[in-house]
Amino acid sequence: MINDFQQEIMNRKLALKEDIKRTAGNCSRMILILGISVYIMGFAIILGVKIRGRILGIDIASNPETNTILGISSDAYKFLIGYLPCIIGDIIAIIIAMKTTNIKFKEDIFSRNKSPKMFILLGTVSCIGTGMISSTIYAIYSTLLKIQGITIPQPDLSFPSERVYLMLFLIYACFLGPILEEIIFRGFILKSMQKYGNLTAIIVSSILFSMFHLNLVQFANPVLMGIVLAFIAIKSKSIVPSIIAHIFNNSITFIVLGISLLKMPLVEWIFGITYFLAGVLALTLFVVKYGKDFMEAIKENTKILKTYEKVRYAFSGKWALTYIAFYVILVVGSMIVTNVMKN
Repeated sequence: MINDFQQEIMNRKLALKEDIKRTAGNCSRMILILGISVYIMGFAIILGVKIRGRILGIDIASNPETNTILGISSDAYKFLIGYLPCIIGDIIAIIIAMKTTNIKFKEDIFSRNKSPKMFILLGTVSCIGTGMISSTIYAIYSTLLKIQGITIPQPDLSFPSERVYLMLFLIYACFLGPILEEIIFRGFILKSMQKYGNLTAIIVSSILFSMFHLNLVQFANPVLMGIVLAFIAIKSKSIVPSIIAHIFNNSITFIVLGISLLKMPLVEWIFGITYFLAGVLALTLFVVKYGKDFMEAIKENTKILKTYEKVRYAFSGKWALTYIAFYVILVVGSMIVTNVMKN
């Protein structure tokens, strides 16, 4: 009898392990295809611009004086090889998720919000405090690397100078990007992993969200922000509140950057104090008021597999390992190139 019971437990453990690997593998495959498609489209667009230049007899050499790259404005170039492929890549990932998961848009992702307005408000504004914590973490590990003579490559988040591309950039960074990313990460990925427990789903979706950014500057922030956004989505039973929080987080980030460009010390000081106090107060109230709800939400069944085992198995499948390799190659490769060029 005991042996039969132990065998049953082992069978259930093996079945759960394989199911986790399969589900998380589908999620990793989705993000891997997204990342690869973005780079392929970027290279294809560069090739197309070069061919166009040769056909029209345009000098396609980069010219800093005229602010052109390959015969087009640098703003147009950044949009065409940067943001446009990301938008298309996100849409491709969503289409793949719709075909490979049982998650439904209306019933599972954009279902009716079940959380109070105060929860959404505090959760949204607490993103400021979360961002300050992640900035501190980044400052620590970037400083430690700098002491060793290693520079972390910085993603280009500068504002375009041309009005049309500035508008397109802000629409993508502050609205379209957050919406598409929430559909992917707090929609399909979080929902797919929730059958193994909320804590497992939060950890896996947040790690994938961090890796999705493919750089060490945006490493700690997506993990911490991913946890907050996942909790908001879980408690709300909808991604609409997490979309609101994500839009606010990205928008306030670029508002801070915009104010810093004004070169008005008094305005920067007033805004900085307000920003800091709002972030600390909102995050503190959010934790105090909804901390118990969070602890309740992350309780999961660990009789067959512990949470750390579920997470380990989630990243042990062939697709997950392939995506990890893709991430490491790109991040380490960009760091090597940056530091070699520096020297």
